[in-house]
Amino acid sequence: MSSTVRVGRVEIVALLDTPLGGPLDMIFPAVPGPAWEPYREIYPRSWDGSQFRHNAQCYLMVTPTERVLVDTGLGPGPHAMLGGATGALLQELGGAGTAPDEVDRVVFTHLHGDHIGWTVRDGAATFPAARHLVPHADWTHFRAPDGGEADPVVVAQIEPLEEMGLLDLVEGERAVTPELTLVPTPGHTPGHQSILVSSGGERALILGDVANHPAQVEEVGWSPIFDGDAEAAANTRRGVMERLEEGGDLVAAGHFPHPGFGHVVRLDGRRVFRAL
Repeated sequence: MSSTVRVGRVEIVALLDTPLGGPLDMIFPAVPGPAWEPYREIYPRSWDGSQFRHNAQCYLMVTPTERVLVDTGLGPGPHAMLGGATGALLQELGGAGTAPDEVDRVVFTHLHGDHIGWTVRDGAATFPAARHLVPHADWTHFRAPDGGEADPVVVAQIEPLEEMGLLDLVEGERAVTPELTLVPTPGHTPGHQSILVSSGGERALILGDVANHPAQVEEVGWSPIFDGDAEAAANTRRGVMERLEEGGDLVAAGHFPHPGFGHVVRLDGRRVFRAL
């Protein structure tokens, strides 16, 4: 399965930083186990026995004028929770013909740790020439201005960008390049955003964490423990999936089986994710 697709004049490359996994009853505690059974056959690559298989995956978008990286993965590691595994983002990026200093922009869908982990290394920006586009609502939320405890990964990986002069806070719908537009998709986090790619009459949507498992394409009310506001996340998910089904746009879903490319379609009366 190819890790690269084209949308008009934009090339989108899936970059697998680290494979992830975990028990479904821990990740989706509100969903009864038997409810998953219909989805085992539809999405066999999302399972490893009783474990939910997913990824920390990023996307490189090469436009006619810029190289834009979406998210920076879980980070170099070694990650104790993954048995000492290390992240592969830089190797994957190199395989796509791009050096870290050739990235023009880094766009964060949100500020959870598995999306920001390669941003700063040894006190220096991993992508030193890039403007880093951070959702303003997440910047506020995870730095806990109300006196609570700030997220330590955000403190380590995102706050230094401000002092380096590489931080751009963004909110609302906003064009990044003539082909790329930020689209607010809140719920998973307060400032969660997706990226709409539009070029040559073709469209794609980089989902971020609007959905973590392909079953959520149909079961929009199923929220993982990571959804900060489950009701808002479900409402966002419902609207996004309805639009994707109606419009036929390509989907790039970072937590789906690599490379995460596909379409939302109607099959035998059900709305499903059909991988490319």
